Amino acid sequence: MELTKFLAVMAAVLPVAYGAPVEAANQLHPEILAAMKRDLGLDAEQATARVARELAATDVIENARRSTGDDFAGAWVARDGAAIHVAITNEARAAEVEAAGATPVFVRNSLTKLEQAKLALDGIDIDQVQTLDSTAEAVGVAAYFVDVASNKLVIEALPGSVAHAEGLAAQVGLADGEFEVVTVQEMPTTLALIRGGDPYYINRSARCSVGFAVTTGFVSAGHCGTSGSSATTSAGAALGTFSGSVFPGSADMSYIRAASGSTYTNAIAGASARITGSTVTAVGGSICRSGSTTGVFCGSVRALGATVNYAEGRVTGLTQTNVCAEPGDSGGSFYSGAQAQGVTSGGSGNCNSGGTTYFQPVNEILSTYGLTLVRS
Repeated sequence: MELTKFLAVMAAVLPVAYGAPVEAANQLHPEILAAMKRDLGLDAEQATARVARELAATDVIENARRSTGDDFAGAWVARDGAAIHVAITNEARAAEVEAAGATPVFVRNSLTKLEQAKLALDGIDIDQVQTLDSTAEAVGVAAYFVDVASNKLVIEALPGSVAHAEGLAAQVGLADGEFEVVTVQEMPTTLALIRGGDPYYINRSARCSVGFAVTTGFVSAGHCGTSGSSATTSAGAALGTFSGSVFPGSADMSYIRAASGSTYTNAIAGASARITGSTVTAVGGSICRSGSTTGVFCGSVRALGATVNYAEGRVTGLTQTNVCAEPGDSGGSFYSGAQAQGVTSGGSGNCNSGGTTYFQPVNEILSTYGLTLVRS
């Protein structure tokens, strides 16, 4: 199968439109609308209106951030996408937030302090305590991130590591009220799958999903393959070779340079839809994911810049969502409306009971490898 047709199949559930943000929101693909109805309870009119509001919120938040300076403590959109909240540590800045078009929320902890604490955690070798006692509580620190809505650093830990997590918070200088330990029941895992099926295969064994087409190939997750690994269709036809890959560490990203003579498109099968850009959606914004195992599922952004502890090692700079995913969805597209957001990294749970999924922001992939999204 030529890459053009392959990527069209992979992009069959990507958002539509090539044009202005409002135009893009009004042309959401039927499969995206169906997923937003199923996962977010929104009809077509509500879904398109929400996406348009969230695209506009990006500029509002940036204007508020610039005007409030060091007093800016983060921002998020409301659960229904109707309001934009901007946290500030100085109530005197409230008028500037309102002038920018957002609702001010006064908080105690500065964003700088919380982000510096998270950065300090990134520099600690977090020992995942092991036990041979089968009756003991499960242990492990799963992930941590700054939750701007709660104005705290959140550390997710298995039941047996709550005290460990609290000690880590104290180690990086956080006091009560500046952090929260949330108990989770399982550690996150990457989502590659060794079994037969479509989309693309790495060295003709592990299966992952295409993220987004770029002018010289496509991008996906770093844990899917290493530099030099081959990417093929299920029939063994060459799609390209991994030209760059980072995992674990500072990212979970890869760039697959396509085979000679291939053409590239983000066209949706049976339509003339396009991804129009890669504007980052805010915390609380709606987001959807396409993967080769489960198709399209939607949810919301929960946190930016999360650190996740996989079995293979720690990965920083991921975005946390409440969208589900399953093995084989790795590398697949995350998007808000017509704006590319990132590629699926990993998480926990499944699409029957729900789950948490992290993605690697696409803009970092594009800038790292000097790539350009396909827009035609």
